[in-house]
Amino acid sequence: MEAAGKIDSDGSPGLSGEMQKRKPTFEQSFTAARKSIPRAGLYSVGRRPAGDVCFALLANLLILVTLLILFRPVYETNDDMAIALFVNGAKGSYDAHLVYSNYLLGLGLSVLYRLTVRLPWYALAQYAALFLSFTAILYVAARRAKNSSVVWLTLTAIYFFAYDGYIRLQYTKTAGIVSSAGILLLLYAAELEKKRRGLLVCGYLLACLGFMYREQQFLAELALMSGVGVFLLLEGADKTSRFEAAGGLRRRFLRCAAIFGALLVLVGCLHLADRYAYRSPQWQEYLEYNDLRTELLDYGFPPYAENKEVYQELGINRTALQLYRGWNYVDTEKFTTETMRRLIALKEPRRASLQLLKGFWDEVPIGLLQRTSFCCFLLIAAYSILWGKHTKYTAATRIYELALVTLLYLYQYYTGRYLYNRVDVGLWLAVTLVFLWVFEQGKAIFDHRAGAALLITAALLSQGIWKGTWRINSEAAVGSMLEKRAVQESIGADKEHLYMVKSGAVSYAEGYGVFDSLPYGVAQNILSLGGWPALTPGYRELMETYGISNPYRDMIGNEDVYLVDRDIDTTLKYIHKYYDKSAQAVLVSEYPGCKVYQVVSGD
Repeated sequence: MEAAGKIDSDGSPGLSGEMQKRKPTFEQSFTAARKSIPRAGLYSVGRRPAGDVCFALLANLLILVTLLILFRPVYETNDDMAIALFVNGAKGSYDAHLVYSNYLLGLGLSVLYRLTVRLPWYALAQYAALFLSFTAILYVAARRAKNSSVVWLTLTAIYFFAYDGYIRLQYTKTAGIVSSAGILLLLYAAELEKKRRGLLVCGYLLACLGFMYREQQFLAELALMSGVGVFLLLEGADKTSRFEAAGGLRRRFLRCAAIFGALLVLVGCLHLADRYAYRSPQWQEYLEYNDLRTELLDYGFPPYAENKEVYQELGINRTALQLYRGWNYVDTEKFTTETMRRLIALKEPRRASLQLLKGFWDEVPIGLLQRTSFCCFLLIAAYSILWGKHTKYTAATRIYELALVTLLYLYQYYTGRYLYNRVDVGLWLAVTLVFLWVFEQGKAIFDHRAGAALLITAALLSQGIWKGTWRINSEAAVGSMLEKRAVQESIGADKEHLYMVKSGAVSYAEGYGVFDSLPYGVAQNILSLGGWPALTPGYRELMETYGISNPYRDMIGNEDVYLVDRDIDTTLKYIHKYYDKSAQAVLVSEYPGCKVYQVVSGD
């Protein structure tokens, strides 16, 4: 007792002799604190949100800059350029009707292009949305993480998905990534009791933006991200959980219902505004035509041999079918809505069967293994299963999520449109985010050095897959792009003629890069003989300007109309069969990869 009451020379209470022996040295204390970092992480309770925002911004900026230095961005499909041509002034107008994206999004882009056409606003808007989305994902991971493992795993995932988002730009992928990030912010807000206003605002903005880019993709992301909601409710039902003390299962359920009920109201209003913009008879006619065209061009025509009599009754021979299947179907007399309905009626609907399941098993898993997004998910899933904590809630959530994504792919396989990378990226990002949400480090074996090593190793291994898009390997692609751009600008400069273009003969997606701005009116005198933009109201107005109602018929003998073609023999064969047996094609000019003709009558 006496020893315990001793006073040291500095005036502080002294320690007994035994306690003095156990007193740790400074070096021991420092070592113990350093070793505790991987367990507690740099992400502990009490951090300021501003610090995590800065961390997320800087980390994502580093990823973006690194990817842009290494790779040359391209459009994954020509759909983005076709959409951009509506609104960027290249057609001589700023039409906000983007068809597959929301009218309000087009309206915003049209305002930007009216300010200046010197900037590629269409691509820049997607880059801004993607950057904010990846930043939001990392921010949520940093705020929720109990240790650094989740943050490093999230950074690794972002690196892989950012390549698909930034370097292989495609608006459906953008919709999936942005939707997932917005929904994630809303789910994080649902988890918290207080200080949710900023999260809700940002979450609603991103989720609605994802919806405006592609409605169907948003709905798929919403369904898959529901796995987090399932986890929140399952964990909230446990009376020993930290959430029960914060308000209980009922309050948590009502909070989720209110947040996502408001989201559904918002996207419902956006959908109604979009439909209202297409209320005119001209647009309604086009939408009906485009739906039927999609069923045939995207899902396939009925076999010719088995339905030869109906094809002949409709006036479609093998040459015509070859043209139509090749996306050169703009014959307003032969390929009509009534004709398409007859052809669609001939198609045998897919039926659920064991054969369908066998085909699914034979094709889809192997196809997914060729997707970087799916392989990234496998990496995250493997780590969470091998080294994460396992509870009945995490197990139930993972099973639910895998069952949901399997059903989604079964539905895609059933409809006949599946394994499209632009769709898969968003789907697997959502599943990956759910797995990251429920992940908790089981053992403290994943410190910062191991996390950095994982990210660096994954980045190096990915180069073997992506080396085709390295900037140093894309010089030939850039040369080809400039060559095609010269052709397009040469044709665009000839405003005295209308150029009817066979599918693929002139592709602006091949002539202009992601960050290139198209000159105003460069495509004003060009109409394609196929593709989903064909026969829109603006398309028909341009045809009328040149006195054309049926391109295949009215180009014959029309001195103001030229045909850009790579296979003129098939086109002449079609014209001879249906419109003019004596028609001839006179070569006007020749460019690399295509030729320009004037079709004249031989009479």
